[in-house]
Amino acid sequence: MHCAQFAPCLAPNTFIRPSAHTYSKLRTPIHRYRQNNLAPTTVCAASFVDTPTIPAAAPNGAPSPDIPSVSGVYAVYNSSGILQYIGLSRKVNISVATHLEAFDATTVASIKVRELPTASKDDLTDAWKDWVAQAVEETGAIPPGNSPGERSWQQRRPKAPKPELRLTPGKGIDDLSISLEDLVDQVIKAVPVVAFVKGTRTAPQCGFSYKVLTILSEVAGSNNFEVVNVLDEVYNPGLRDAIKSYSQWPTIPQVYVNGEFVGGADIVEQMHGTGELKLIIDEINNNKVLPPR
Repeated sequence: MHCAQFAPCLAPNTFIRPSAHTYSKLRTPIHRYRQNNLAPTTVCAASFVDTPTIPAAAPNGAPSPDIPSVSGVYAVYNSSGILQYIGLSRKVNISVATHLEAFDATTVASIKVRELPTASKDDLTDAWKDWVAQAVEETGAIPPGNSPGERSWQQRRPKAPKPELRLTPGKGIDDLSISLEDLVDQVIKAVPVVAFVKGTRTAPQCGFSYKVLTILSEVAGSNNFEVVNVLDEVYNPGLRDAIKSYSQWPTIPQVYVNGEFVGGADIVEQMHGTGELKLIIDEINNNKVLPPR
């Protein structure tokens, strides 16, 4: 049997929630799953049992870079290898990242993924039904996260944004035992990815800072990099001039990766466009040593 040609119909990043009618079929006795058309009719079957698992998270706790950023169905296992949930999504990596934020690492330890990059909503739902049916046949039970009435796996739980770094205790620059430039140097060498911007992570005070924060959020993840507000005169007094002196670069924002100066908004945007920025940050997230730049 040949696979049907899929056609995308949903906006990117759409988290697809199976309908109440779909969930109602999960009350059907196991031996009648196939008879009730839980198996897909428009997509090629993919063996749930034979699909290998991959880690859900990288060593630093961020979602694993091996998780695809395309449409598909996926299964989540806990650290004991017990199936917890089967879901479907327009961006599997984003959905898994949501689960990692909502549950602890023992609950979301590994996943299986079936990629369907151009599937329609109906095709994804059919593939999801097939995987649920296969999982029930394998385990003898509906995954707990898919039980009727269970909604915790479908809910998006907002996570508080990471606070900005503060260079001083807020007692004034005269209270420091070392220079502000030395504090800047310590932060840059200690933090894998840091952006010195005008404003905060959620409220940038200039268009260039907004551009840099948007790019870093897309490439690294919204909370996987640090931000220092150069306009905060309470905790970062004099930083607006100190960072320019440190880098010998006349403008802000400034981005540093792996202890080295990357550039301002234009350079960051250019590196993002070529894919170089993502490559560098992915190498850092995978704990790889970067070559000298």
